[in-house]
Amino acid sequence: KTITDKDALYEVEPGDTLINIAKKFGTTVDLIKEANSLKNDTIQARAKLKISKEKYKILIDKSQNILTLLGGSDVVKVYRVSTGENNCTPVGNFKIINRIVDPVWYAEKAIVQAESPENVLGSRWMGFNLPGYGIHGTTSPEKIGEQATKGCVRMLNAEVEELYKIIPIGTEA
Repeated sequence: KTITDKDALYEVEPGDTLINIAKKFGTTVDLIKEANSLKNDTIQARAKLKISKEKYKILIDKSQNILTLLGGSDVVKVYRVSTGENNCTPVGNFKIINRIVDPVWYAEKAIVQAESPENVLGSRWMGFNLPGYGIHGTTSPEKIGEQATKGCVRMLNAEVEELYKIIPIGTEA
């Protein structure tokens, strides 16, 4: 509940929604809800909300199979991940351009629904501005820490869900 220099105290205006507030501040609805102990998306005009102004960045180290979440220049958390077999995960500066809960997997010869055990994407998808690549969950947790993907960055589902709550569209990766 403490407001730091990385936060803003925002007074809800009539007609505001959590989605609009999140876009205004470059954050996520989930992070606003968590910071303010909100159980649902209902907010009242003139309520005061703690809003994170932190700018996050993701660094991926393929040599160690780790993803580091930075808040400004501070390390927020380090996650073990899987990257592409034969070092095929692309290198470069990317941005998160979409975020999907329970993504459908468009495999080479099939469309695999989210609830299917054959869907390798797990519970979350955060897509890069490089078509077909992103950060996602997994149905093979035993492969975390290995070069085992077709090029994406794969995380444990609980950890990708945690990251998904924090990372807005536009985050550098």
